[in-house]
Amino acid sequence: METSILIAKILGPLYLVSGFAWVFNRDAYGKMMTDFTQQRGLLYVSAVLAFLFGAVILTFHNIWTANWQVLITMLGFLGLLKGLTLLVFPEMAMKMANALIGNQRLTGLLFVVVFMVGAILVWFGYLA
Repeated sequence: METSILIAKILGPLYLVSGFAWVFNRDAYGKMMTDFTQQRGLLYVSAVLAFLFGAVILTFHNIWTANWQVLITMLGFLGLLKGLTLLVFPEMAMKMANALIGNQRLTGLLFVVVFMVGAILVWFGYLA
């Protein structure tokens, strides 16, 4: 439980602020996402960081319980999957990112989900 709370305290504010910031900086985030798809070096660094994020989370927090803690484990698996996808299939990942950039509704929904995940983690990390 202590590991879950520690991870929630770290990731919760990051996800919460990221989701919230998109509301006020849609154009800036759109430009960042476009830049991401045009720079191969940035793609590789992002792939390695996502893979490491997932691997570290799963190494220290592979918990499958019917409560909020499973959310952290799922984020670990998503990070690992994202890292693997970016490393093994970079062209496909770039096409998916470009499709996401072109769809404002889907991008907005993604950031709402990020905000909600952040709110849940902040709640359990700091308030519950």
